[in-house]
Amino acid sequence: MRSGINLCKKGTRCQVCIGCGRCFGEEDGLKGISFVVENKLLGEKRTDSCAYVAGRRLVTVDIGTTTVAMQLHAPDGSVEDYFAQVNPQTKYGADVLSRIEAAGDSAIAEDLQTLIHQVLKQGFDRFKAVLKDEETLWAVIAANTTMVYLLMGYSARELGQAPFIASYLGHVLTQIEGVECLICPGLSAFVGGDILAGMIACNMWDADETTLLIDLGTNGEMVLGNRERMIACSTAAGPAFEGGVNRGIWGADMIRLLAKLLQESIMDETGLLADSYFDTGVRVGDVCVTQQSIRAVQLAKGAIRAGIEILAQEYGIDLAGIDRVVLAGGFGYYLNPEAAAQIGLLPGELVGKTIAGGNTALAGVLKLGCDYLCRGEACFEEYDRERVHVLNLAQRPEFEELYLGYLNFGEACDD
Repeated sequence: MRSGINLCKKGTRCQVCIGCGRCFGEEDGLKGISFVVENKLLGEKRTDSCAYVAGRRLVTVDIGTTTVAMQLHAPDGSVEDYFAQVNPQTKYGADVLSRIEAAGDSAIAEDLQTLIHQVLKQGFDRFKAVLKDEETLWAVIAANTTMVYLLMGYSARELGQAPFIASYLGHVLTQIEGVECLICPGLSAFVGGDILAGMIACNMWDADETTLLIDLGTNGEMVLGNRERMIACSTAAGPAFEGGVNRGIWGADMIRLLAKLLQESIMDETGLLADSYFDTGVRVGDVCVTQQSIRAVQLAKGAIRAGIEILAQEYGIDLAGIDRVVLAGGFGYYLNPEAAAQIGLLPGELVGKTIAGGNTALAGVLKLGCDYLCRGEACFEEYDRERVHVLNLAQRPEFEELYLGYLNFGEACDD
């Protein structure tokens, strides 16, 4: 209750209703897209052999800064089993820069590698339990560049200091915990193989339409373009959109909550809570959303929005000229685009063009894995990384100005 007004109109779990539908066991999902894995080598859709050749069962892996996701695929490419776990490397920091710094200690670097190997082993062991005697696992891994460095035991020092050049960006064939693995190549120190895999899933190398792929994960990577050319960048979103700021409230719910707080004048455009909520925060289920957590989202959304603007400027396109926006990750399924625009995360011009892509990294490495199993080799020539120009936002003088201009909640940026 606030000033005698009941703000929870749909149930009683929260002080402010954000329309998540959970009081009634409903899901409020954003319309999504599915990705069809095609055999370009044969020029036809695969049927019963896309993920199974010579007794090898395909496993797709997405090593994220916050979460590790693994899928075991049936011979037809469908998902037979799934394993996911919080990345235990978070003990050394929620973001890649914290882990790069921690890895400067050789003992910690070794522990970081051991931790991620242990997670992969848990997933592999789970999947091995359902294999037939003659079957073996074969994995394709997508990860950001820092996660690849820590996985392989490379020195991450160069990733944490100017000019931020990554020496190891090519694909890697290796064995991890007894399983043969192909690691997807990356694009730069801060735009990795997980984004390249997402671009493959979105068919950006072949499409005429201009796509904006946004990964609202810890690193906030995004790519804009089509088959002619593509531009990519990374922003430091942190865990604000992945439930890492307020354990128990997912990022999409947080966006809707902030839009509602703004609408009800419980929070102003600067992100400041009204006096009656400033000290106690706002209850959402069993979670209390505080001024601190609002600030974390505010900083992340400012960086994301500034990144979108700079990509469009560099590409030479108006926002209205973007044909579709694909939100990568589970976050996208439940994001309300109108709420995202209301708080200034998404430009209003993109609201009607925004779709959920799910885990595009897993979808992309599924395609890569199927191609590899059919061809017997890793072929990345058709995904020419030279066509992707990576921007370093830290070197763009306008980034700070745009970032500061988009810190406030709302549509406008003060030029």
